[in-house]
Amino acid sequence: MDILSMLRTIGALGLVLGMLGSALWIVRRYDVKLPGRISGTGRKRVELVERLMVDGKRSVALIRRDGCEHLILIGPEGHATIETGIVAPVQPEAPAAPAAPLPTIEADLAALKTSVSSSFSKLVDKASVAKLVDKSNIGKLVELQRLRTRRPAVAQPSKRTRRPRDTARWNRAAVREALDA
Repeated sequence: MDILSMLRTIGALGLVLGMLGSALWIVRRYDVKLPGRISGTGRKRVELVERLMVDGKRSVALIRRDGCEHLILIGPEGHATIETGIVAPVQPEAPAAPAAPLPTIEADLAALKTSVSSSFSKLVDKASVAKLVDKSNIGKLVELQRLRTRRPAVAQPSKRTRRPRDTARWNRAAVREALDA
């Protein structure tokens, strides 16, 4: 192989790699979609929920389509639908965590008295400040305590989170028994 054919081979390789790189740049730059993909952000209509091996050759797949589940047997002789129209199990609601104990009104009053009296101790004596705080803010503090005794709103879990699948209902012995029948 002489030097000219070696340069020609390296040049052809560079040209092919350059074309691949420019095609990748065009796809990324102009967000070109591949055939068969409708949208990348939407929820998928069909998904494989679970797959269980029955024996060395056959397996059972649970497939969800539009919220409805289908049980399919897949083997070397082909595939067979075992059950259709299975409704997905409802996720039980988790009990709300107990709220942390809220401070009492007496603790709030004591904290308020301490902060106000330390701030204005140079200007006014402590007894007159304590009387002023007790008379003017007692209504506001009672209202604050009443608002704190309300139950806080419980945050609902997001609908898009995935929950762990309950695999107890598909057991190998039952599937084998159904297949042998």
